[in-house]
Amino acid sequence: MKLSYTLLFATFLFVACGPQKGRLRIRGEFDNLPQADLRIYSPDGGLSTFDTLHIVKGKFDYQIPVDGGPYTYVILYPNYSTLGFQAHSGSDIRIRGDALSLNQVRVEGADSILPQQQKMGKKLLSIGGRLPKSDIVEHKPGTYLLIVFWADWRHGSSSLNYHVRQALRDHPDSLYAISYSLDVDPEFGRVRETIEDTTHWHTYCDYRGWSSPLLARYGIRNIPWIILVGPKGKIQAMGGDYNRDIKPYLTQIQ
Repeated sequence: MKLSYTLLFATFLFVACGPQKGRLRIRGEFDNLPQADLRIYSPDGGLSTFDTLHIVKGKFDYQIPVDGGPYTYVILYPNYSTLGFQAHSGSDIRIRGDALSLNQVRVEGADSILPQQQKMGKKLLSIGGRLPKSDIVEHKPGTYLLIVFWADWRHGSSSLNYHVRQALRDHPDSLYAISYSLDVDPEFGRVRETIEDTTHWHTYCDYRGWSSPLLARYGIRNIPWIILVGPKGKIQAMGGDYNRDIKPYLTQIQ
């Protein structure tokens, strides 16, 4: 009996000290952050969708099944800055830092650490300015353009479809729209097809979430985010609240 208890304790100790084969373990500890939910995703297949790191009493312990690797993982902080690293099956990642100094968070056990981003791109957009060039977003001279950044997982995003649909119905000849999703689950492709079938505007998604090059180019740091471009290609309005930031300017369209 004594031997059985010894084997049982040894097995428990082995499991508690590190990830099992075919799994990835990420554990962390933050000062000045007693309770919070951080979002985590992988732009190259380490996770099939967004997931949540639950911080309780300043700590979290997260394990997921992983086959192979290394994969890239990105943790999204509440202020929308990010922490990225690469890890493979069997990795035991340890994160330690202070919520007041997120740019100094330490990561151990990863294959490599990605440069920390304190902001999702530079502040490139301004009212009266022009959009940076992009292969995805093309403005047709003489018309108005609505660009909507959103995600199926982000609260408040889904209602934008209703507002955009209404705006296009009110201005069928002078306004068109493009929406860009930050979803990372390939199953979103079905959602995109449904949206285009019922709303008749283009919805793009590269399944890279906050790592999307377009977000970095435009300096988008929060979603939902809407941009209204005027007939001459200049930004007339933008913001996260459709009724407050965009709708008043649409009433001026003839």
